[in-house]
Amino acid sequence: MAETETRLSPLLQSALDSIDLAIAGISAEQLTWHPEGKWSGAEILEQLSLTYSRTANRMKPLLQQAQRPEVRSRTMKERVGGLIVLKLGRIPPGRKAPEAVAPKGMCPQDVRTSIRENLRQMDQAINLCEGRFGSRQNVLVHAVLGPLSTGEWRKFHCVHTLHHMRQIDALRQMMKNRA
Repeated sequence: MAETETRLSPLLQSALDSIDLAIAGISAEQLTWHPEGKWSGAEILEQLSLTYSRTANRMKPLLQQAQRPEVRSRTMKERVGGLIVLKLGRIPPGRKAPEAVAPKGMCPQDVRTSIRENLRQMDQAINLCEGRFGSRQNVLVHAVLGPLSTGEWRKFHCVHTLHHMRQIDALRQMMKNRA
């Protein structure tokens, strides 16, 4: 990390640290390798980058509102999902990424840059919303987990990132075993 860069909030800094660790020393060619039917490391990183960007872009208009956002209550299904993801720190397997955040084929070098920038922009948007609405107020609805507070958005993105970094670690192990 460059000296002039500001640190992220602790949870999102740990997400960035896990990304840096997972892709340290991995080549562009290695980032594009994948088994049949699975995402490559570059696609995983792109999907994360898109989720960060989407969250930031959805939060920015909240800051222009005169009042705090009115957000509905969570459903029972969302409460259970929140328990699994936010409390237990697990992402259940087999869920397909929404089309809006599905990888589009960004090149590995570009994705290395965009993921860092989009994570920083999201952290800034979350910080601004937290400053305006507090850390416990639900501010935005997640497609699966329902309404989340700023703290829960950070936790979700940290858990989601760690989930995908385990996938990149598994890809690296597969490549190593093939050699």
